[in-house]
Amino acid sequence: MSQSDAVSQFDPAEIDFEQAYRDKTVVEGVPMGRLPWDIGRPQPVLVEFEHAGRIAGQVLDIGCGPGDNAIYLASLGYQVSGLDAAPTAIEEARTRAAARGVAVAFSVADATELDGYDDRFDTVVSSALFHCLAAEQRRDHVAALHRVMRPGGRLIQFCFADKGHSEAYAPFQIGEEELRAAFAAPDWSLHTLRIDRMVTIMPPPSVRDILAERGVELEIDETGALLLPIWVLEAERI
Repeated sequence: MSQSDAVSQFDPAEIDFEQAYRDKTVVEGVPMGRLPWDIGRPQPVLVEFEHAGRIAGQVLDIGCGPGDNAIYLASLGYQVSGLDAAPTAIEEARTRAAARGVAVAFSVADATELDGYDDRFDTVVSSALFHCLAAEQRRDHVAALHRVMRPGGRLIQFCFADKGHSEAYAPFQIGEEELRAAFAAPDWSLHTLRIDRMVTIMPPPSVRDILAERGVELEIDETGALLLPIWVLEAERI
């Protein structure tokens, strides 16, 4: 199968993330070397939240992947737990934390359950996770977040928005109405919901060519990284 055929037949909803972390590829037959979200540093939008004083107390990075957001926060002195369903991602996160000399409690966990973490966290950071969950999983995930957060705790969530050509890269596109309904009273108070950009690595030239043929215009920052539209959500756990 050619790379063009592989991309054409790609169904984002069927991503096996453990396999993706082992093979360093999202689309079978299209090697990438690094996964799109593995930028080797914290997401700039998260850095902005930290600089604004929006991180506090015990922190959970849910769907932490290779751990860069969690490691960044831990390096600033926060007590951070990082959870991901992919064991290979957690192994990589532990390696990176050790190399940086920071302590993060990384563990494998199911984001729809989060058993054993009740009433523990003051801040939850969620970057590029929510759009990876199917509708029923998202409902279970939101309930699990509410259970593991303390009253008054803050959720900071970034997920792909249903904008532009998001069907080409988002497992499940997320609309504004769904987010407002999921994080509404009486369980949540929604403080922020806006469009921003997530930094990702550039896909291989062959993939860029295929996207260009489909009329997808890529937004690139000054460093050459690919920018994708996301919802930035901040909600308080009631």
